[in-house]
Amino acid sequence: MRKLGVSGVKLRKKSESLKPKENPRGLKKPTDKAFYRRVSSIRGKFGKFKINKRFCAMRSQPKISIIVPTHNRRQFLEATINSVRAQSITNWELIVIDDASDDETWPWLRQLQNSQIKTFRLEQHSERTAGRNWGLEAAKGEFVLFLDDDDLLPVSALQAHLESFQRHPSASGSVGCYMMFDENGAQQTFRYFRRRRLHDIWPDLLFGHIPVFGQCLFRAAVIKSAGGWDGEFIPIEDHQLWLRIAPHGRVVMLPEVVLHYRVHAGQWRPRKLWKLMTRVRQRAVKKLEGERRKHAERIMQAREHFREGEIFSGDGEAARALRSYLKAVRLQPGILRSPLTRAMIMPPIMKCLVGERLANRQQPQFARARVVDYHGEEQAVHSRSEREASASQR
Repeated sequence: MRKLGVSGVKLRKKSESLKPKENPRGLKKPTDKAFYRRVSSIRGKFGKFKINKRFCAMRSQPKISIIVPTHNRRQFLEATINSVRAQSITNWELIVIDDASDDETWPWLRQLQNSQIKTFRLEQHSERTAGRNWGLEAAKGEFVLFLDDDDLLPVSALQAHLESFQRHPSASGSVGCYMMFDENGAQQTFRYFRRRRLHDIWPDLLFGHIPVFGQCLFRAAVIKSAGGWDGEFIPIEDHQLWLRIAPHGRVVMLPEVVLHYRVHAGQWRPRKLWKLMTRVRQRAVKKLEGERRKHAERIMQAREHFREGEIFSGDGEAARALRSYLKAVRLQPGILRSPLTRAMIMPPIMKCLVGERLANRQQPQFARARVVDYHGEEQAVHSRSEREASASQR
């Protein structure tokens, strides 16, 4: 008979408590000593537990897939890849698709020695949608991030995105802030929210605010269920994809800067960009029904008044521009409640009220990016609205 303790519980012999248990399932112990030490460090909190095959598989499975299509941007690509490798979390994979570059891009990619970086090459040059869809098919992560080959990720970007999904598991995506910079040292940070919160971004998309995909992290299942990237809508395929993603659920808006967006002379935008963006939105509105469609049509009307204000402001007619902006606000007051659309309409209103010099006195002067439209003509893009429009058109 074993002795009973004060509480009546049978006391085991010391030799029995220290005796190692058999492994009836024949599971293998992890061979990575660093990983084993990390697991062992949390035993004090949660007690001893078994490390089974499923737990070890989670370690090797990437959580986030970063997809980077590139074409003749070797001078920027190395910095972009290094920004991913410097992330504070390591559970990621980087998929780089070389779109038939004729510079040193592919030879340089082939010599990369990193198991987390996968490289592919398209033999014939195609648009970026083909490269992004290729990367989406190869992605193994639960989440995907589409990064341009000339932009940079801050060190804690992926960590901030993942924490947002942990706090809001029902979200379909997360959108952070971004910092714009150029080769001359000019910088400007665009922040819209002071704290993390779920947000219905559909009205903002209709009015005209389109986040750059590099500042967004999505569930891979959401992108795939939406059909991926559609090459028919180049060069505004990101607008069209956003309008298909938004009905899948709200997104988490982050106050952290998660993207450094580079302004340079290689950026371009098409002629008649506004008409193309309007056409894509009209297609999305026609698919709606009932009150939701009426609401969307009011947003589109407010958007046209905003466009009129931009034209009048460009012609130096501040009074007529102000009237157009106020018409947009009266027709759709919600554009002032959302931080995204409020950031679009309040600066031009202030410009009409106090003058361009006072309204822009704290705005940094970015280098004028030369952009080429489909007809081969060049024009300067240097205003904030034009820069943000071209940000999603590269």
